[in-house]
Amino acid sequence: MYNDFFLAGFGGQGVLVVGNIIAEAAMRAGRHVTFMPSYGVEMRGGTANCTVVVSDHEIGSPIITHPRNSVFFNLPSLAHYQPDVAVNGLLIYNSSLIESAEVKRKDIKVVPIPFNSLADGMGNARLANMIALGATLSLTGILDIEEVGAAMPFVFAEKYHKLIPKNIEAVRKGFDYTKEASR
Repeated sequence: MYNDFFLAGFGGQGVLVVGNIIAEAAMRAGRHVTFMPSYGVEMRGGTANCTVVVSDHEIGSPIITHPRNSVFFNLPSLAHYQPDVAVNGLLIYNSSLIESAEVKRKDIKVVPIPFNSLADGMGNARLANMIALGATLSLTGILDIEEVGAAMPFVFAEKYHKLIPKNIEAVRKGFDYTKEASR
């Protein structure tokens, strides 16, 4: 098994947290993993992206030129990185912030998920990244929700551990929404 992911958005949207959780959960599940974050100099509002590679075998390079799976949290990221998605790859995008007309590719699977709207419906807009994580798990089958939940205490600072149950609930919401929408 080999799978790779590219996630991109603004700093502050939790893009790197999602990548870190995927990497940590996959590593704890005994898989080989690379995680390569990249972010702009701004604390909030700058660019943030990361690549994650998960494999049953050693990984030759963390660099992905044409990701199989991509998740875009905002329009600038979609506009910039959309051409790089592998042919027949998966593109998940935040339909709360990106109009469908902005997706130009016809040779990939495109899945719109309203990250922000679903998070707002849970009463906390900051859960949008966990909605995106749930959608990613649903569409790729790379990990299950329990594996992801078990990794969260190793990713979140201890002072945020009390928020883990709500984060897992948001992952499940994104997962279930995506399963339902894919029918």
